[in-house]
Amino acid sequence: MNSFFHNGATGDIIFSLPTVRAMGGGNFYIPNFDKQRSESIKTLIEVQPYINEVIIMDGHAPGYDLNRFRDYATAHTNLVEAHFRGQNIPVDETWKQGWLTLPEPNFELFPTKKYSVINRTTNYADPNFNWANEVEYLKSISDEVYFLGYFHEWQLFNNTFGTDINFVDLNFLEGAYFIKNAVMFSGCYSCWCTIAMGLGLTYRLEQAPGHTCSSLFEPRETIINL
Repeated sequence: MNSFFHNGATGDIIFSLPTVRAMGGGNFYIPNFDKQRSESIKTLIEVQPYINEVIIMDGHAPGYDLNRFRDYATAHTNLVEAHFRGQNIPVDETWKQGWLTLPEPNFELFPTKKYSVINRTTNYADPNFNWANEVEYLKSISDEVYFLGYFHEWQLFNNTFGTDINFVDLNFLEGAYFIKNAVMFSGCYSCWCTIAMGLGLTYRLEQAPGHTCSSLFEPRETIINL
């Protein structure tokens, strides 16, 4: 059985999954970020039908080195295709329709009203972009707007932009369901954004200056800070 390992951030790991699928799947070794984050991303990866087992690693792991994508992560190459090139295999174009699958949920976590989802970190944000208008747009197409992420990020967002959106704290599998059920996802490059990309959804992206590799360059993507 194949084994794969990735030492990158959680978003990079999500971007690697189409390559893992194209290579037949198998066991997947992920970093020990911290117990909560590693277990959280594990919940999402292990429900993919081509994954046998997800192992949290300390140190080196066996198998295909997915970190080789970095040699191909140029400014105008999206990170999904960079992973294919890192393994020297043809790009499977079906990734464009989405590559994350979710089984039927056995829990209830969705609001009863139509809602949109925002995530914004400080790592890959545009410091000159004001989110106030984007929040108003999301309110115009949905009944409620939720911030999905860390509590301190939500506080910073509301304080910075004078907004009053709701907060929700979920693990990555629960969050994937929450995003999939939303009217719209809008955010900067983060693991939550790569999940929206991987689900094949239409989404809105705040692109960090000089960080175009966070883009998929696909019609279902709208860059909100251009």
